[in-house]
Amino acid sequence: MKHLTRCAAIGAIALLALAGCGSHGNGTNPVAADKHAVDLTLKLYTVPVDRTKSIQTAVGEALQGLSAILAGGARATVITAGPGKLLVYAPQEAQASIGETIESLGKATVQQVAPIQVGVHFWVIDGQSGAGDDDPALKALAGSLASLRQTMGPLHFRLDQVAALVGTSSEDSSLVTADGPYKRSFDFHIGTIRDDTARLQLSYQDDVGHGLGKLDTHIDATFGQYIVLAQAPGACAQPSTSTSVATCPNKPAVRLLVVRVDRLPAKA
Repeated sequence: MKHLTRCAAIGAIALLALAGCGSHGNGTNPVAADKHAVDLTLKLYTVPVDRTKSIQTAVGEALQGLSAILAGGARATVITAGPGKLLVYAPQEAQASIGETIESLGKATVQQVAPIQVGVHFWVIDGQSGAGDDDPALKALAGSLASLRQTMGPLHFRLDQVAALVGTSSEDSSLVTADGPYKRSFDFHIGTIRDDTARLQLSYQDDVGHGLGKLDTHIDATFGQYIVLAQAPGACAQPSTSTSVATCPNKPAVRLLVVRVDRLPAKA
């Protein structure tokens, strides 16, 4: 809707400029001809209630151009006088063009853009030292895990948890998982989306405070690509306590948070 209104505002500027600079048959500017008396009048216009603000903004931008050619520092302005009401202070001879412009903006068809829907998968993965088979549930991430082995040495990986969230543009999406008192939260917010890349704010929190702990970051994610979002020392399967530390002899070497972002079909 903003794009359409701004395009219509271009027409508004042209109309107002003609009104402010038009001749009276003698080639002179009727506004600038008398630098001491610009005939500014106040007029109330009715606009669609749900588009009051956007039309006010478009007309205000057009009036800035008109004000630039007014003599004596006079300024043409527009304010909201209530839902569906705009009050315009401008030269009397420009009010007709202003009225036509406002009417045109009010009648313009607004293109409804469907919300963009995005799915985000989070994987919490533990890497154990030494050679071994990866968890079959991680088959789709094989390429990313192979790259990690090249830099970190022999490791085999086990899936600790997976979380999937779906959200639309301008919405926050959250998921909290619990294993007894052990809670984790996964959150994301969609920013801008351009072509096959999405700008997102991603958050993760492990309430126990071990392993990955807490993360809050912004990323530019290519749809369908696996991203190692964070890496931390490994953590025991259960929260550490004074009695459980000794019972965790196979503590993983590393814990990873991997994410993949997918563009989904728009909501019906």
